[in-house]
Amino acid sequence: MSHTDLLARAWADASGPSGFGPEFDAVFSPDYVRHSGDSTLNKNEYRAVVADLYAAFPDLTMTILDAVEQGDRVAFRWESTGTHTGSYYGVPPTNRRITARGMTISRFEDDRIVEDWTTWDKASVLDSLGIIQLR
Repeated sequence: MSHTDLLARAWADASGPSGFGPEFDAVFSPDYVRHSGDSTLNKNEYRAVVADLYAAFPDLTMTILDAVEQGDRVAFRWESTGTHTGSYYGVPPTNRRITARGMTISRFEDDRIVEDWTTWDKASVLDSLGIIQLR
């Protein structure tokens, strides 16, 4: 199975308030580290972030739009959509539909993700929720 297929399998398994299902431990290394903006998260911290996302957006789906695989890395462009029905960083539910887009580079060892570098358009999500206005 390719690394891109492993990524798709892990994200397809993500659902509900628990965030990731059994594929999380199968695909993400115990030593996993995620770099995003100025934060670095370990596996348990990232699991908690994903659980919070699904609590705020229970119907959240993630789609890999493009992926390029070379050696031990996969660079992929993704899109997530969901409805804001739970609190998100202290913002009460708006019942608005959001779309978040970003890019991630994942590094693999022994068919497990050990490190991610990700960036995404946070401002468009805040605009969708009515917190800021971009237009």
